[in-house]
Amino acid sequence: MLVTVENGDLIIQGDNADDNIMITESGVAGRASTLVNGQRQVFVPEGVADDVVIRMMDGDDFVRVELPGTNFAVPDDLRITMGSGSDIIELLQTEVPDETRVSTGGGSDIVFIDGVFGVNDFVRPDFGGTFTLASGSGDDLLEFHHALFRGDVDASLGSGIDGACSTEDSEFQNPGQARFDGGDPSGFPGDGFVAPSLEFTNIIGFEDFPDDCSFLGGRF
Repeated sequence: MLVTVENGDLIIQGDNADDNIMITESGVAGRASTLVNGQRQVFVPEGVADDVVIRMMDGDDFVRVELPGTNFAVPDDLRITMGSGSDIIELLQTEVPDETRVSTGGGSDIVFIDGVFGVNDFVRPDFGGTFTLASGSGDDLLEFHHALFRGDVDASLGSGIDGACSTEDSEFQNPGQARFDGGDPSGFPGDGFVAPSLEFTNIIGFEDFPDDCSFLGGRF
């Protein structure tokens, strides 16, 4: 994997292997057999003033972004693009001041969003602008807890038996502009939506409304 800065953007470029990386305030680290710029870990380069851009390719990839905005923050947009394969994306206590865009390719993918207990308090994910998720074919799961969505939300889960799930308090400041689309079902029981404390009119393409996030392997 390569980490560079281009026109103020932090660019994290994957390859066709099964990459496993963590982006935190201390830098970009590879796990398992993944190396970053030929090393186990690199510090965030100088000159990052705009977007954080993560471009993964084929393979079963794992990406964790844990940037609460103290030592190093996402300056503007967060953009994540995954290739084909069964990928996992974790956005933990991540603060994004502007737009968040996540796109996954074909494969059974998981996007997990949650807060983290710090030294003195609990830091929740905070998305300042539009949050967009577009997943490809496959059995995909979007699971979010304790998240704050300040802008519009548009989650399109594509074809396959998909799930969108929240069992903990998440806040939507524009609930009328929050849209969840399960896409075309491809088998029993269809796409599932779990959000017992939330009421939206823009929930389409979901056939099943289970009680917990164990749907597709999420939390009970």
